[in-house]
Amino acid sequence: MVTVVPAASGIRSGPPPWLTSRWTWALLVLAALLVGFAILRGQHSFPDLPEAYQVGPFFDRIYDWVVANRNTSPLFLYGFNYLSVGLGSAVILINQVLTLLGWPGVVVLGVFTAWRVAGPRIAAFALATFLSFGLLGLWSEAMTTLSLIITSVLLALLVGIPLGILAGRSDGFNAAIRPVLDFLQVMPAFAYLMPMLLLFGIGNPAAAVATTIYAIPPAVRITAVGIRGVDPGALEAAASLGSTRWQLLTKVQLPLAKRTVFLAVNQTLMLAVSMVVIASVIGAGGLGDAIFQALNKVNVGQAFEAGLAIVLMAIALDRVTAAAGEGDRGPGAASGRRGLPFMLVGFLATAVAVVVARLAKIAEWPKSWTVSVAEPINQVNDAVQALIGGATSALGTFTLGWVLDPLRTVLTDSPWWLVVLAAAAFGWVLGGWRIALVGGLSILATGLLGVWGLSMDTLSQVLVAALVTVALGFVMGILAARSDVFARILRPVLDAMQTLPPFVYLIPAVALFGIGRIPALAAAVIFALPPVIRLVEDGIRGVSPSATEAALSQGSSRMQLLTKVQLPLARSSLLLAVNQGIMMVLAMVVIGALVGAGALGYGVVFGLAQNQLGLGLTSGLAIVCLGLFLDRLTQSAARQGE
Repeated sequence: MVTVVPAASGIRSGPPPWLTSRWTWALLVLAALLVGFAILRGQHSFPDLPEAYQVGPFFDRIYDWVVANRNTSPLFLYGFNYLSVGLGSAVILINQVLTLLGWPGVVVLGVFTAWRVAGPRIAAFALATFLSFGLLGLWSEAMTTLSLIITSVLLALLVGIPLGILAGRSDGFNAAIRPVLDFLQVMPAFAYLMPMLLLFGIGNPAAAVATTIYAIPPAVRITAVGIRGVDPGALEAAASLGSTRWQLLTKVQLPLAKRTVFLAVNQTLMLAVSMVVIASVIGAGGLGDAIFQALNKVNVGQAFEAGLAIVLMAIALDRVTAAAGEGDRGPGAASGRRGLPFMLVGFLATAVAVVVARLAKIAEWPKSWTVSVAEPINQVNDAVQALIGGATSALGTFTLGWVLDPLRTVLTDSPWWLVVLAAAAFGWVLGGWRIALVGGLSILATGLLGVWGLSMDTLSQVLVAALVTVALGFVMGILAARSDVFARILRPVLDAMQTLPPFVYLIPAVALFGIGRIPALAAAVIFALPPVIRLVEDGIRGVSPSATEAALSQGSSRMQLLTKVQLPLARSSLLLAVNQGIMMVLAMVVIGALVGAGALGYGVVFGLAQNQLGLGLTSGLAIVCLGLFLDRLTQSAARQGE
């Protein structure tokens, strides 16, 4: 007879938890990469492929063919050229309407519209925004940017909302379009520029198409969510009364999803604002071009003026469209009963303003009414540089010499196959064999595209900036979650930061650190902080109160409560914060090429400037590969934490 002795209480069988932790294995993979680098440094760099198999020369041949056949090939004569002319004409038409109205007409019409939609406070802000364009001497540039935004947003909504409705009503279509939207949202903004330049040439049409495609995904996704979120009871009631599918859509689903659809409009608009500024690289003109030219001359004052104008425009558009979807439009907003008479008064006032401006010959903003703050800003910048320039220079030198350059050396001087295997191993540890396959192939693809060195340079910058972003974001998110006062102070700051186009973040970074990789990293960190902070705060605040109370009743300290209860239970949100932070860092690091960050962003910018389509497109595709690798890796880790 065998007596079974029960295991003693508190004794665990099997390997210790740290040995089976995915993070332990990830550290082991990292250690293996470092050991391999130390042993095999400088050996087996990614081989140059035979020219017949290189992608860059193939794209260059495509570009040469397009240039030679743009005016003879039916593909362009009856396709892209017509589309280019149509888009260019739409932008010009809207710009001509704004020019015809003159600055007084635009101001009056814009202020009345803002008052009708959002109330007098937002109308006052809109008035200040329009006047700032003129006072800064940027009225023409602002109207060019506004024309591009209007054209792109209308196109994006014209395509995105019907697709969103279809995705909301059809599970099959929703499943089919989801990977396409995922791919479009993984692509950094810079990656859209080169294909549009190839098809439409330099100018507004290419900028409008790039902006439209970039802004479509949120229109589709959010509209689909709104349609799917309609109360099933309301749908059943309408169907039982004999409503057709069209009546269900127009009488039930769209009215009940109105707030969500307006959120889609708002997010589409904000993405369009950010992309229009970036599209200045391909000849979009407007405020983005003013920032670009000022940064090229390292004129912080001029960049600040243009940056302030685009920031005010973005905030005004955000507030007006956000208020449009709210049931309460704010104190003083025109209600439905007074809406038509109110707008008629607005149109009449606009007409009067246009006529008076024409008679007084002030339809164009008088140059004598402009005030330049560029010189004072440059003087302040010089004073700041004299005060803390040594500290920022030392910080930049330390970061380059002890962090960024060593990491880049590890990635570029390790055997290419070792880096590919390490990427696949990270994918397997954090997500399984599918993520391992995606990770390995994504990194391998950057070599096959012929931009291995540039890709590893970009990856090193992203990893350093992401590490700093996550560290700062976690600390600030935890503080915000544990202090209501700090959260209230931080909230308007984060709101403002998330409204700013990414281009604008380069201005203070250049002011502090000059030109190079360090300002690009600084801009990337600041740009990516808001979503990380918000997600960390939301995750910790979302921890079950009963779990918190139970821990406190057992005598847990605040630190024990955080480390043993809140952080483990908020793990999914924390890993999602890491994912969002890394993806936003990647997008911004690539844009940092405009201020000397080099790497893949430089490949895109140089390709655009020198008409080297091969370099530009291969660099853009490599950016997509890195984005796909980082996104799938961190998303998989987040799902594992759920």
